[in-house]
Amino acid sequence: MKNFTYVLNPNREEIGRVSKYFDFPFDYLGGILDDYENARFETDENDNNLILLQYPSESNYGEVATFPYSLIWTKNESVVLALNHEIENTEIFDRNYDFKRYKHQLVFQIMYQLTHVFHIYLKDFRARRRKLEVGIKNSTKNDQIVDLIAIQASLIYFEDALSNNRKVIQKFIDYLRKEDEDGFADKIYDVFVEMDQAYTETKIQLKLLENLRDLFSNIVSNNLNIVMKIMTSATFVLGIPAAIFGFYGINVPIPGQTFHWMVWLILVVTIVVSVLVVRLLRKKDMI
Repeated sequence: MKNFTYVLNPNREEIGRVSKYFDFPFDYLGGILDDYENARFETDENDNNLILLQYPSESNYGEVATFPYSLIWTKNESVVLALNHEIENTEIFDRNYDFKRYKHQLVFQIMYQLTHVFHIYLKDFRARRRKLEVGIKNSTKNDQIVDLIAIQASLIYFEDALSNNRKVIQKFIDYLRKEDEDGFADKIYDVFVEMDQAYTETKIQLKLLENLRDLFSNIVSNNLNIVMKIMTSATFVLGIPAAIFGFYGINVPIPGQTFHWMVWLILVVTIVVSVLVVRLLRKKDMI
């Protein structure tokens, strides 16, 4: 693909050389240096076109964040893709392209592939959420909430990125129709549909996670309350023998102390009283 240039993790000097070689503005590529660069579509006076969108990639914090990529097609039919985080590009490089429609097919394939990555991560989020739902019922720890927060943070990035991407792609489609590129516009609309589906699913998953997070907090709190109730009841029941034995252990004359079988009577009374107390606590749902 001699008309395709792939720029990965460039510095400012490298961006300057590429921009000068293809004769387009520095910020066409410079935007990827800022991870929070807004998505946009631009055309300069030399008929060079930029579509800057955001795509998902794993960050250093255990989350899946979104980062900008620049896709440029120049006046001399060259295509430049620049990004700061590597992607799975097998589908892009291993395809056969029609020479006459090379630029259009390559631009479409890049946009479609990067959009498809959103769906891959969303599928993984669904599986992780279902796993959390299965293990959440008996949880008394906060371990699972860490994974839940990571998924929720990732989906917030997705929601913002996909919302902006949809707007930019719609502008791009409108531009293509004005340039009588209706056939290419229809292909790009397929990308818009995929992105819109990802946006809808992201919002749904965010709502489900919000409900799951509230449920998780309630279940953890309820389970801890049950544990505390059991511990309190157990302490109360175990205090009965201690009180009886403590009473008969005082160093003063007490009834029955001269009878040899008195120790067995004390044990029997203690057991009976403890059993009656346990039944009473169960009846009142206190144990």
